[in-house]
Amino acid sequence: MVKGTRIQDVGPACGQIVVGYDGSPASQCALVWAAAVSRALDDSLKIVHAVELDLVPSRRGYALRPLSPSLEMVAQTIVGGPSTWPGPALARGRVRAVHAVGGPAPALVDASMSAELVVLGTRGRGRARTALIGSVSYAVVAHAYCPVVVLHDLVRFSSDASGDARVPGPGGEVVCAIAGGDGEEHAARVERIVSAATRIAVACSASLRLVTVTRGGVSDAARQRIPYAVASLTSRHPALVVTVEILTGDPVTALAEATRHSGLLVVGAPLRGGATAVLSGQASYRLIRDATCPVMLVP
Repeated sequence: MVKGTRIQDVGPACGQIVVGYDGSPASQCALVWAAAVSRALDDSLKIVHAVELDLVPSRRGYALRPLSPSLEMVAQTIVGGPSTWPGPALARGRVRAVHAVGGPAPALVDASMSAELVVLGTRGRGRARTALIGSVSYAVVAHAYCPVVVLHDLVRFSSDASGDARVPGPGGEVVCAIAGGDGEEHAARVERIVSAATRIAVACSASLRLVTVTRGGVSDAARQRIPYAVASLTSRHPALVVTVEILTGDPVTALAEATRHSGLLVVGAPLRGGATAVLSGQASYRLIRDATCPVMLVP
């Protein structure tokens, strides 16, 4: 059940970015990131707060956990209300705040059906504990209908005067990880991942780095495809700077190290979900835990 609190009707936009918010430092960082990227993409911003229900034994009823500051106040600060908001104000008609009664994961998966992107922060847990008690970020990634960006708790506001969260831009490249493979299905999946990365890079004036991680070398066929992919991207986006890098070793370790100072890492979402995938250490889930830059997972 969703209760909407509309600050203003959402005006026409290219799409909608949904961000999960619960007042925690991780969700505040996610909100700043989502607001900055929605402004760059000219997308509307929908802030979702999942309201947990506490059982009150004396009344045998339910009480809502308060959010301080209120969700409405948070939305007002983004559109230029009195605040210490670190980023540029968004147009009032592009911001909407809603309370979703129930768990945050179902609410965000629900919202992903009409979104271009879902953004959320995570405080991070050990692999086994996360699988046993559940993780909002893992659940959303496993079931979302659109790409999901997860900001690990190691992501902090930058030290510059603006105090912006680390977002893609001239000083923060977008890194797109491309896995090896063959067949039409794999090619379509790679195209979706690269397209998602390119859209963010172009909108945020960031460079794009295509990275392949291998343990034993890249095939000749793959090497032939790389120049074609770069030429295709630059022909469609002449101002986009595209570079290519081939790394060796464990994919998660290599990507986490290579993106320490990047604005965004874009990878494919896991092909299977649930506790088994988390415990088995599937690369995408490990990157959520280990990468220090924001990670976008594309289904």
